[in-house]
Amino acid sequence: MIESFFRDLDASGVKYLLISGQASVLYGAATFSEDIDLWLEPSRANLERFRSVLSAHEARFYKLTPPFELEIMRRGHGFHFVLPQGTNETVFLDVMGCPPRIGAFGAARDRSNSLETEWGVIPTIGIWDLVELKKTQRIEDYPVIGRLVLAAALQGLTRAEQVGWALANIFTLPELQRFFEELPAVLNLWPEGQQMELREFGLHTVRGEEAPGAVERAVQELFQRRISACQDADRTYWRPILAELRAFRRDNRLMQEGEPV
Repeated sequence: MIESFFRDLDASGVKYLLISGQASVLYGAATFSEDIDLWLEPSRANLERFRSVLSAHEARFYKLTPPFELEIMRRGHGFHFVLPQGTNETVFLDVMGCPPRIGAFGAARDRSNSLETEWGVIPTIGIWDLVELKKTQRIEDYPVIGRLVLAAALQGLTRAEQVGWALANIFTLPELQRFFEELPAVLNLWPEGQQMELREFGLHTVRGEEAPGAVERAVQELFQRRISACQDADRTYWRPILAELRAFRRDNRLMQEGEPV
């Protein structure tokens, strides 16, 4: 069922990228994701092509879905669907046209990768964009971000600014330790202005030593500040969108759960 859904998306010329949990799984940064998340190019023709594929696959609207319209998609809302898959089984599908923090669809598509999946070859958001997308309010996303950074770093870090990007996007000690264990040469590409507590932690790791408690605490405090800043930014981003969603609900404008697309 899902394989045919993606095949029909491609056959219909729908412009999309696989994002979020399933993308993290494909890059080896997560082990499981229940939902399928897609980023659609937010254009009228693309939305209508996508709507036709949903209808052909008997998709139904799920909870808290605003009016399925281009203008609302462009304001950052997400849309939620269920796809039937065999007897008593469904797949949950979440769709956005303007996800946070990663700019325009066209540029992200240029940075994307076509990855082999159990459903065929699927256009998938690039790792750097996925890192930004995963900076949510969910604390469980932050180890995933670190593993995405490591996956990107293992493809090669040759400049200090690349090392700086990697170090700025690690949020947990296990991922930081693995980063230095896998890539000890980054200590020779240390970016100017990067926090020295990270370098000190790295020096101990590369020497096979346990970092002193004071160093570890300093790194943990740095990570907590980083996570809190990302969570606050994500909360601020979603506040007006959630307020509009509540207004849709109050005005009885949400799509009826279970209604066919």
